[in-house]
Formats: sequence, structure tokens, C-alpha cells
Amino acid sequence: MRTKALIMAGAALAVSLATSNAQVYSANVVGYVNQTLTSGYNMVSVPFNIGSSNGANEIFGSVLPDGTTFLLFNPTTGKYITVVYDTGAGFNPNPWLMADDTTPTNPPILSTGQGFFIQPPGGASVTYVGSVNCNIGASTNENLISGYNMVGSIIPVGGPVTNSIVNLGPSLPDGTTFLLYNQATGKYITEVYDTGAGFNPNPWLMADDTTPTNPVSLNVAQGFFIQPPGGATWTETLAP
Repeated sequence: MRTKALIMAGAALAVSLATSNAQVYSANVVGYVNQTLTSGYNMVSVPFNIGSSNGANEIFGSVLPDGTTFLLFNPTTGKYITVVYDTGAGFNPNPWLMADDTTPTNPPILSTGQGFFIQPPGGASVTYVGSVNCNIGASTNENLISGYNMVGSIIPVGGPVTNSIVNLGPSLPDGTTFLLYNQATGKYITEVYDTGAGFNPNPWLMADDTTPTNPVSLNVAQGFFIQPPGGATWTETLAP
């Protein structure tokens, strides 16, 4: 999955945010992200406010192939809600269906900061175009439960989660777990944030909770699971 982002407002390019495989320029208003989705499951997050509701119909338009499946994680039940985009003539004018591929439903609402799986048969190229859900100098807060949260960065930026914008690190409780989906293997890469004195100055560990590693690094518009024991508040700041 590849991403590229550019955010601009008026004639000013006030801020440059370095990302792992994208470059974002922002003065606080609008932008775009190009994302290549594989034919398998992609764990993503919408990087902008798009349309009036951030509905999948507004975000993706008609670029998705027939039979595209969305999996939306319900943290209360620990299960997924499945929605299918089916453009077969028999289902028009509403192509949005429940998991049985028969019962009509509404397009899923995909808010910034929400992670989800999308599986477009044959893959797809998507361009997200919208407004950044944070003004220059402002902060966003996302409440994380003590169970697993399927999330993404509200601000369209990538790189290590310890950077000054994403700012996941010092505010996390000891033992917070990250699950990053690996499309090639269909499995998760697990990292643990462990602030136990024996692991300082590097609290980032592999799944064995012993082997040191680098801080989790994200792509723009990437979704992931995070599980902070006891819950936490994730604050991101788009500083001038």
C-alpha cells in the first residue's frame, strides 16, 4: 500500500511535516492523499474530512470495484461489522449491502481517526481529497478504551509515532500494545511500549516484551490496533 500526500491552503505553505513515505505541506485547510490498495485486506484510515458526512460513498465515489468489502471493528463486542459494495444491476440504486450481500444498508461512515479494513477485488487506486481535521496550532484528542482500538492518525502524517505531531509515547500507559497488519503475510506485527525501569532508555519492544526495537512507524492513512491498559487519551498537535 503506497501513499502520497500534499496539503495546501492559499498561497502560504506554512508547515512541512516529514513522513515515512509521504510528504505533507499544510497551512491548515485542504489536501489530498493517493493510496494504492491491494486485492487483499488493507488496514487503512481516512486522512481528511470529506463531503458532508465522511460516508464511504463520498470518500470513494465510484472508484471501488464491485464486491469491495469493508470490515468495521466494534470495540464493544470485539467483532467486525461487514458492509459490501455491490454494483450488480439487481441492487441499484443502492449498492451498499450487509454481510449477506442482500440486505440493503447505508454507506459506512469512516471518520478521521478511525481504522478499518477494506478489500477491493483486484485492488484499487484511491485519491482522498478533503480538509484536515485540525487547524494549525490546534490539537485533537482521541479517547482510547482499555481494550483494542482500531484507529489511525487524525492528522495526515506518518513516521515514528513518537514524532511531535502523532505524539504517541510518553502519554501511553506501561504495557500498551500495537498491532500493525502485514498485507504480505496476512498477520500482525506486534510491538509493546514497556516503560519498566529495566528497559529504559528504550521502551519499545517486540512481541516477546524483551527484544528492543524502533518505535512504531506509520504511513499516511494507515490503520492499526492499539491496546492501552486502562485506556488513554491520544492527543495530536499540528504546531505552527
